[in-house]
Amino acid sequence: MIARTDFEGDSNVGAFGIATDRFVFVSMNMSEKSLQTIERTFDLPLVQSTVATLDAVGIMSIANSNGLLVPYTVNDDELLRLKRFEDIRVDWVDSKMTALGNIVIANDSGAICHPDFDAKARQKISDTLGVEVVPGTVARLPIVGANTVATSRGAVVHPLSTSEEIQQIAQLLKVEVEVGTVNRGSPYTRLGVLANRNGMIAGTDTTGVELAHISQVLGFV
Repeated sequence: MIARTDFEGDSNVGAFGIATDRFVFVSMNMSEKSLQTIERTFDLPLVQSTVATLDAVGIMSIANSNGLLVPYTVNDDELLRLKRFEDIRVDWVDSKMTALGNIVIANDSGAICHPDFDAKARQKISDTLGVEVVPGTVARLPIVGANTVATSRGAVVHPLSTSEEIQQIAQLLKVEVEVGTVNRGSPYTRLGVLANRNGMIAGTDTTGVELAHISQVLGFV
């Protein structure tokens, strides 16, 4: 299913959640209308919590079907809440870089992270998500997560991505990769889209052309 909407008036829908092929992670403070759209689109169990008291869990965390990773700024109550979901591996990264969703791309096949993560942090990401993790850039920028929306079927990246970056993403995540935009020209595709292999929500500002292109690359048409 494909939907076009906003969450609490914000068309950066990807900032507010992560859709994996097994569960969807969103804030517990989302409106009933937003939750209904998410449930209708993905038909998956909802994992609900804030991260470091913030509702923008898509910016603060990263997840795939194997696990969920949050920054060290997560508080004890939030971590306990997340660990109640026993079949999901949950852990935190000891790094000063806390907006994990902006600086890590992941699907069920692999992950690419900000080049400044040390070996210990990369190992924690790998152990939690159960995939190989390598450092990289997208559009020569370290915000690889914000610049890439990726599922297990495809990835749409920042329009200024280099051919070498596109090749790295394709090889590691094992998907087709194309450049594109969302929300009327925004290159930060991850922030404007919430998607897994079976469903997608794009921000309300996304044009018909953008929606058609993203839908095609992610395997919906």
